[in-house]
Amino acid sequence: MQIISKIYMLPIWFFGLFGQSKSFKANPIIGSRLLNILGLHILRVVLAHIAAHIRWFFLKPMMDEDEREAYHRDGFVLVPDFIDEETIQAITDKFDAMDVHPRQMVQGNTYTQRILLDDKVLQQSSPLSEVVNDSRLQDRLFYTGAKWHRPLMYIQRIRNGFVDGKKDPQKTMHSDTFHPTMKAWLFLQDVEQKHGPFTYVKGSHRLSLKRLKWEYRRSIQAGNISDGYSEKGSFRADAQDLEEMELAAPKGITVKAGTLVIANTNGFHGRGQANDGESRIEIWAYSRHNPFNILPGFGSKLMANIEQWGLQQFWLYKDRQAAKNISRASWHLIDADEMFLDNDGR
Repeated sequence: MQIISKIYMLPIWFFGLFGQSKSFKANPIIGSRLLNILGLHILRVVLAHIAAHIRWFFLKPMMDEDEREAYHRDGFVLVPDFIDEETIQAITDKFDAMDVHPRQMVQGNTYTQRILLDDKVLQQSSPLSEVVNDSRLQDRLFYTGAKWHRPLMYIQRIRNGFVDGKKDPQKTMHSDTFHPTMKAWLFLQDVEQKHGPFTYVKGSHRLSLKRLKWEYRRSIQAGNISDGYSEKGSFRADAQDLEEMELAAPKGITVKAGTLVIANTNGFHGRGQANDGESRIEIWAYSRHNPFNILPGFGSKLMANIEQWGLQQFWLYKDRQAAKNISRASWHLIDADEMFLDNDGR
């Protein structure tokens, strides 16, 4: 019925099959129970992983062999002491003087606060710019993201239990989407269990037969799932699901300041359970592209700048829409002080 009532959307829904579209709810072709019984979702999963491996082959020179092996074996790689304490101090000392416009999303009882690291922001902090533009970092992000394209990068702060609300949905183990994607964290502080460390199910990124069977069953049910995320293509997995796939229990990755963590977020991951009032701050990177394109990319900074500009225009559009409705956008502007104040208010 939805397809019939919105026949004009058919071309968009159809061409969405060949890109990043993942929502079983928003796209009735992707969400078709019949098509998924016939294997539509699994076909997209397998083809996307094949394409990623082709791009990884071309990008091999950008990452050392031992780190590549760890990334493909475990689903994540750790690089301790990527930056030293002096560099971290130089970066954080600049925060108060920077003219920035953070945005915040509230999920459950957690604040996620971000500053997009575009040229305007980086020009205000040489130490931050040097780290973000360091080829040692960018090359690793290119490889792990399976795309020679500069990822979106932010200063990010996660504030746990700062508002009354339901459980933070990001603390449930989940896969971001149906294809390999990259997220990275360069931590600017020590992260202990109380801070809610990045948590990963080791090896869960691999397309085992049991994972594919689980994906198949979930795709058939996805149109009727109502957890707020699975029906949009970001499948949640509880302890029983992980056991069914013969996967290990999730493990929080506690680290020292200066550690770089890069993960394939097609694997199951989430934020660790944290003490109320605790936060962590990091340089955060995100890369997601057309999963079926086998070309590795061209390394164009112009394209990255266009992507950043487009994102900023989208935020402004959402701000205007929210103002009309006398509400606030999901990612709304906050004062810089709200992001940089320490947990004790200093």
